[in-house]
Amino acid sequence: MMRGTTLILAGAALCASFAFADGQKSTQLEAVDASQIRTISPKRIMRVRMENGKMVPLTSWIDMGDFAPAGPCDTTGQSETLVFSHAPVNANTGAFENGVQVCIQGSIFGFGPTYHNPYYANDIASLSDASFNGGQITSLTHLWGWNPDRVGGNGDTQNCVIAIFTTEQFDAECQDVHEDSQQVLDGVLIDYGLTAEGIYISSVCLTGVEIPMPSTVADDGTPGTELLGGYTVIYGQSVDTAGTITLATGAQPMLWHNRLNNPQIGDSTAIQFDDTNTTDGNHNSPNPECYSYSYDLSSFGCPNPSLLGGTIAFWATPSCVQNGGDVDGNGCVDDADLLAVLFAFGNTGSGLPEDTNCDQVVDDADLLEVLFNFGNGC
Repeated sequence: MMRGTTLILAGAALCASFAFADGQKSTQLEAVDASQIRTISPKRIMRVRMENGKMVPLTSWIDMGDFAPAGPCDTTGQSETLVFSHAPVNANTGAFENGVQVCIQGSIFGFGPTYHNPYYANDIASLSDASFNGGQITSLTHLWGWNPDRVGGNGDTQNCVIAIFTTEQFDAECQDVHEDSQQVLDGVLIDYGLTAEGIYISSVCLTGVEIPMPSTVADDGTPGTELLGGYTVIYGQSVDTAGTITLATGAQPMLWHNRLNNPQIGDSTAIQFDDTNTTDGNHNSPNPECYSYSYDLSSFGCPNPSLLGGTIAFWATPSCVQNGGDVDGNGCVDDADLLAVLFAFGNTGSGLPEDTNCDQVVDDADLLEVLFNFGNGC
């Protein structure tokens, strides 16, 4: 199932037309001119949980202030790594980077100022390394289009609040509305204040409001394909005291895909859920609003097929650190470590100390690592 719409973005020089599988509509896809992208910093941020469609605060609002990091957190004293790059960003600063692509400059696309998609969900098939599964997201970068008066196009401002969550499950087969089955993890609510029409990029340090990465790879996608989880993004104009978010009147994610990055960092499929067939804050009106973003972008010099999706990048700290067989961390690989691996043999999941090689399963490889290193440090 694929979407059709008319896509016109001022200032873009390249375009191509695509016929959708339903045969009902066609669309024009245009590249975003990098000069159109503005940098914006949040005013304040809080960690939240979604329960029954409401934003439940887990922290108070944290004012970002004039001296808040403009990009990924200062890594002094911590290990922070770009683990999922669904946006062409610099791994150190989080800023838009023209050089992170293999086709046209920037490789950012969009559906034009009149298009409206205030709530989308995409999958995380994998991260750069499995040791980050279940780790903590410490920074993020995202890009979006903002047009409060998308019909008149007069550039009116509107308060901009954006909720970003991670999820444990994602249905890449489009057979179930993902809200019905997904496990929504904690997220963040980011307040940008009054925001005028434009295309924005924001890199946000999440110190004090870190959120979890999905932890368990599961067969919740295309047959034969396992996915780690996913992420959801909601563009709003306000959140009331009851936790109800009022959707923005004109917003959409910019589009990119990490397979346009060489080497790619993490991966996702072509499937994305959008809130476009009746904008009502869910993805099941009247049927699952699930679309394929697989395009022939060869006219842009991009690979064919190219898989596009909402732009976001996550920096994280690992949930697991390879320990060389020293399971209990006492500096000595001995009988205690051997017994720990034997008793945990067959266990799966992220962050297991007995998983000495961080592949999310305690197996022969971990037992052999203890045996090969037996006596080290003792």
